[in-house]
Amino acid sequence: MLLDIEQREKEIIVSYYNKEGTIDFKRYPITQFKNWYVCDPKEAGASRDFKNWDGRSVKLSQARQFNKFSLVYFMDGLPEKDKEVIYEYNSPRTYFVDIETEIVDGFPKAEEAKSRILAFSIVTPDKKVIVLGLEDLESDKIKKIEDDTNEYMKKFGDEWTFQYIKFKTEYDMVYTFVYKFMPKFPMMTGWNFINYDWQYIVNRCKHLQIDIVGSSRTGSLDPEDSRPLHMGILDYMQLYDKYDRSVKVKESNSLDYVSSQVLGTNKIKFTGSLQDLYRDNFTKYIYYNVIDSILVYYIDKKLKSMDVLITLASITKMPLYKAASPVAVTEALIARKIASEGKRIGTEAREDNKKEGQFAGAFVKEPIVGFYEGVSAFDYASLYPSIMRQFNVSPDAFIEKVQPSKIEERRKDKNVIVCENGVVYKNEDSILKKILSDLYSQRKEYKGMSYEYFHKAEELKKKIKALEKAAQ
Repeated sequence: MLLDIEQREKEIIVSYYNKEGTIDFKRYPITQFKNWYVCDPKEAGASRDFKNWDGRSVKLSQARQFNKFSLVYFMDGLPEKDKEVIYEYNSPRTYFVDIETEIVDGFPKAEEAKSRILAFSIVTPDKKVIVLGLEDLESDKIKKIEDDTNEYMKKFGDEWTFQYIKFKTEYDMVYTFVYKFMPKFPMMTGWNFINYDWQYIVNRCKHLQIDIVGSSRTGSLDPEDSRPLHMGILDYMQLYDKYDRSVKVKESNSLDYVSSQVLGTNKIKFTGSLQDLYRDNFTKYIYYNVIDSILVYYIDKKLKSMDVLITLASITKMPLYKAASPVAVTEALIARKIASEGKRIGTEAREDNKKEGQFAGAFVKEPIVGFYEGVSAFDYASLYPSIMRQFNVSPDAFIEKVQPSKIEERRKDKNVIVCENGVVYKNEDSILKKILSDLYSQRKEYKGMSYEYFHKAEELKKKIKALEKAAQ
């Protein structure tokens, strides 16, 4: 499964998850980067083979790197053997991380990271918990944490092992985590991880003068969040909030509430503040840290919210981080559909260097405050995609927008579709309608397969029960 694409001066580096769930790379030398631009049909270099999505002429021009559309065309042009392994559905080996920070004057802010990191809890895919800490912890205490953990989590039927590594200074501990542990993580996640733990680690490294670039396999970081490229870092709270449907009413996104709803198990309770616990009962403090990480591990096992994103990335052939963006996914699907019809997406002259602007979202009607009787609620299946297919909503199908007084007259033309707001579209299948129809067909196919496998599983369960009864 595709993880990252890194563009360098004369090279493209592609990372992906292999069958073992670890990260592999493929490198492709690039002699010259070129992108498609809209041009005058008489302009030198205007393509004879391709047109823009709206029928205008396009040409290839030299660039510093591929834009988002040319990158799609580049990936689609790779050898078939390469694409098979890059896009193969493989889940990453995932490590669950949770940090505890020193509380001096109020809860420490991640953007400032003024207080020390006191502990790292790392849950491995092999049901082992490794904790990095700054205080001594005797062997009997280590054994107690392991025993208490297994007792607390016994209903899940797993045997957990526990290892504690003590460091003399915070610098040594953070350096070890960044340089020794992180490069071994194909995927790292945790609860509220991106907005707190990861941001705190990054900013704490700045205080300690630890260069986080050293954790990157290619020596490159994402400019937006300082994420080492070609390393999976996700926030499980965000995945749960976006993709989970098992918790009908999400009253809170706190780990304690979610774990109680999903697992029937809460966080460890204690009296006083967390800093008091660190000072007065370091053993329980570490135990608390351990349980927090394991809870996220079991939430993932139960909900598999990360699998939803991985599936999206696999279906759309998008890098893992881009697959979470509906806009990025839509653009890639459009680029591929247009390419299959012998067209290209050309940007306006140097438009790909501009920053993306803001656009108005969906209309939300303000409610009239009051008490009402006989209220009904309607939930439409795939409402927006269905509307887009019905009215052929797509950039390439757009014709004009007419005044309300001219809507009925315009509707007499059977070659167009006129919406209630006066927007007029061509009455022929657009790019987006074709894409949505394809996806809808796939959805029906996969639902049918799911239904079939569900019944096969039920039949196997009945046969197993019958065999067990006969054996008795």
